Amino acid sequence: MKNLFAMTAALLIGFGANANNVELIVEAVDNGGVVPGNTFRVYAVLPSAQHSLHAIFAAEEHVLNVATTGNFFQHQYGSSSSLDVNEAIVGIEPGLAFDSWVTVGADNSENNNLWTIGIDYTNFLAGNELTVTDGAWFVVPTDVQAAAEVGNKVLLMQLTTDGTATGVLNLQGRDGEGGTWRAHDLTFSTTDAQVFGCTNVASSNYSNNATYNDGSCEGQATDGLVGIAEDTKFNVFPNPVFESSFSMQFDAELVLGDQNIIIEATDLTGKKVLTSEYTQQDVVGGNRLIIKHGLAAGTYTLTAIHKDFSQATNFVVTR
Repeated sequence: MKNLFAMTAALLIGFGANANNVELIVEAVDNGGVVPGNTFRVYAVLPSAQHSLHAIFAAEEHVLNVATTGNFFQHQYGSSSSLDVNEAIVGIEPGLAFDSWVTVGADNSENNNLWTIGIDYTNFLAGNELTVTDGAWFVVPTDVQAAAEVGNKVLLMQLTTDGTATGVLNLQGRDGEGGTWRAHDLTFSTTDAQVFGCTNVASSNYSNNATYNDGSCEGQATDGLVGIAEDTKFNVFPNPVFESSFSMQFDAELVLGDQNIIIEATDLTGKKVLTSEYTQQDVVGGNRLIIKHGLAAGTYTLTAIHKDFSQATNFVVTR
């Protein structure tokens, strides 16, 4: 009989090839002493902006384990995943922002479509290690949570502990051509935690405290109108589009400055069928826009226009 994760993976997208160019990175998060211990976030760094990640799993001989030499902090209003991080409650209980949880992409409950199969979080919620031999937390492959943020990162978990946290994870996702990849037995340790930020001294947002360049460098403009580099590319995720929204994912940080970005879609006859305008506040994950639409099934050209920047790509809508 197949294990739980294998059956779930088969239902979602089938089986994939192994990947050896995916790595884990740990971010040190300043919790300001609001909670006991130190806070860390664990990310997967993918090979490109076109790659996505949708499952963290254990199956067959590939056990998943997250442990600490101390205890994991678990807030009374939190739970095992980011589904239970309600921003309204964080405003009243700041400690909830540093709860320990697992996720795919999302760090709070808003628009969070995380699922779990075959995992008992009881031990983890008691502050102890999480061990899984058959199960996964995941989103469907076409969910925008699966798309990488700026720097090709996907958030996997947040851990607050008074000890040293270590882990062994197995990951699954899609590549830029829609094929499936898997990475087994990837390890991390909070002793290797990095301070995220811009490490380019020529950038306007350079941080001399940063030890890991997270892709957030903004260039040298000082007039508040930074703009987008002419060679910046973007793709539509998922493509084909089958829901009422999709993600435009750029391969660099999307810094709009004082000028909004215009998004237009035209059909095969050249007729403009969608026009939307977005501000810096609409940027998700540093490099994505969520586009809502009511387009009929068909093939379209999507164009992004900002200051001296203009790029286009084709996408398909199915219904």
